Amino acid sequence: MSKTVLDGWVNGKFGDLARVQNGYAFKSSDFSERGHAAAIRMSNLKKGRIDLSEAKYVPECIVEGLDQFRLSEGDFLFGMSGSLDNYAWVTRDTGVCYLNQRVGCLRAKPKSDSLYTAYCYLSETVKREIVGLAAGAAQLNISGNQLESIPVPIPPLPEQKKIAAILSSVDNVIETTRAQIDKLKDLKTGMMQELLTKGVGSGGLPHKEFKDSPVGRIPVFWDFTKLGDVTQKFQNGYAFSASGYVDEGIPIISMASIGLDGNFNTRYTKTKYWDASERSSLKRYVVKDGDLLIAMTDVTPTMALIGRCCVARINRDHLLNQRVGLIKLDFSRVDKQFFAYYSNHDIWRDYARGMSGLGAQANLGTTQIANGIIPLPPLEEQKRIASILQSVDDLIEDKGENLHKNQSVKKALMQDLLTGKVRVNVEQKESAAA
Repeated sequence: MSKTVLDGWVNGKFGDLARVQNGYAFKSSDFSERGHAAAIRMSNLKKGRIDLSEAKYVPECIVEGLDQFRLSEGDFLFGMSGSLDNYAWVTRDTGVCYLNQRVGCLRAKPKSDSLYTAYCYLSETVKREIVGLAAGAAQLNISGNQLESIPVPIPPLPEQKKIAAILSSVDNVIETTRAQIDKLKDLKTGMMQELLTKGVGSGGLPHKEFKDSPVGRIPVFWDFTKLGDVTQKFQNGYAFSASGYVDEGIPIISMASIGLDGNFNTRYTKTKYWDASERSSLKRYVVKDGDLLIAMTDVTPTMALIGRCCVARINRDHLLNQRVGLIKLDFSRVDKQFFAYYSNHDIWRDYARGMSGLGAQANLGTTQIANGIIPLPPLEEQKRIASILQSVDDLIEDKGENLHKNQSVKKALMQDLLTGKVRVNVEQKESAAA
């Protein structure tokens, strides 16, 4: 970086910008499901957001005299162990909260901008240093002293404020988009509950007459059937050996390709490849665009994946990995997109979890899948239901693309602005104000 680019900047340390406030060591006996204040732990930090869905609370008597650990709106928090994605800002919605041990809070120095210090922590420069400090360790760990000792370029305070304002404006757009996606996902969940149990008639209204069935109350004009009775073929995946992976070749579809939202995971970045010359010998395991996939294994604590289906969205042939199933349906009786949505409904989810066992790894067999009972509306109604839900998914995907683009913009801006590669015009704002 040239002296001209860094004119007015100084080479300092992170500790010149901020002091690291360590958390208080609350005892496990202090915690309860409800209480006066939330104790912010590393598990509550979710890539910019504080998630209190599984928060632990402490009573007022416990935090008496712990004012230095009480958090305020705008405080930036980060995990001092584990993933670098464990960070968040405290917002007004967080409510009364205190800093737990192994969670750090940045306290900006008098001549530093607090928001700038947070973005500096998130910069690639600081991240690389943190990873370097943890080299050889089982997981990332960093102390306050180590973080404060990391060398960073420091711009004058007016530039810090302008840089922070620019990045914050991008973050606001990102958060707005995330909120829109969350609302659309909630809308989809409600629509699935209605459409997959009450249906939609030709006039666009739910049916009014219902009957009991093995899958609950369904419209009287609907039928129900075992999945195996409308399946023409079921294909298990191939047990590829990790030693045979290549850098280029035919991509392999794994469990990670099946998203928890019921859609094909198009952004999975750890795809494995197999030698393309072996395609003919593995032709029975070829997956094409539009094929219906099902998760037959799950290692998540809540078994959130087992039994979920999605329709493959791929621009070239893939190969089917073990414990991923491929279902060929009788399209004269059942629409594959309809069943993909139904496989993400609570009724099918409960069946899949119930059949998969209680071991460390949940497994669903071919027979269990075939014996699962599904509702069977008239084919045209299945397609109408699938089309309505797909329209919401399309909106979610569009918002997701915008989110991804804005995140890429932010990443590039951070690299340019926090290193001085691109300088901000501080005087322009002052002139406009005059």
